[in-house]
This record gives sequence, structure tokens and C-alpha cells, in this order.
Amino acid sequence: MTFSIRVAGLLVAAGIAGGAVAQAQSLDVPLATRDMTQMLTAIGHSSYADFVAPATTVFKAHVDPKKFPVQAAEINAKIPLGQPFSVKYLTTQRVGPTVGYIFEVTLHDGDQVLTDLTLNNGKVASFHLL
Repeated sequence: MTFSIRVAGLLVAAGIAGGAVAQAQSLDVPLATRDMTQMLTAIGHSSYADFVAPATTVFKAHVDPKKFPVQAAEINAKIPLGQPFSVKYLTTQRVGPTVGYIFEVTLHDGDQVLTDLTLNNGKVASFHLL
């Protein structure tokens, strides 16, 4: 499968690692929250290295470091992640063996965005801004 960051309508950023993701793992809300915060901050500061740091090798391979600054700027134009924001864990969504962690992100102006990510052996295997 492939990874892309696309800005369409509001925003979709997705990364999907091939194969089974988050193989019936126990929940790790603190790790997922930390990784989500790090990846959102990385988008806000256009830091490719920080964005892919918590990710699986497959996820990293599908994020183009040359395109990332432009994509981060497009996202920041709609969702200002360079400004202060807070991340609140809401729930998980299980589909078969995959566990997605769903968060509410509150921006500096009070606007909110839903996000999710999945973990595979403690590494981010997918990431979405909804």
C-alpha cells in the first residue's frame, strides 16, 4: 500500500503500512498520545525528521522528505499546528486486529479536528487528520 499526505476539502493525511497493523496489541494510550502530539508538532514546524521519528520503517519509506515541507505548509494553512494546540484521547476503534487511537485536537482559536493513528509494535503504522 502507499502513503500520501493530501489536502482535499478539509484535510486527509494517511499512512498505511503493508500487512496487518497493530496485531491485536494491548492498548497503549500514553504512547499513542505522545506520538500524535509529536507528529502534529512536526507538521506545525515542518520537521520531516520529527514527523517520521515514531513511525515504522514502511511508513517512513512512503513519506517523501522533499515534498514534506510543502505538504506541511498546505496543512498549516488550514489547520494551524504551528500555534498552540492540545491533544485529548477520545477512544479506540478496533477493526479485526487493528486498533486505531482517536483524538480530539483543540487549536489555539478553539477549533477542533479529529485525528487517529495506529501502532504496530510501538511504532506508528498509520496517521490521519480527519
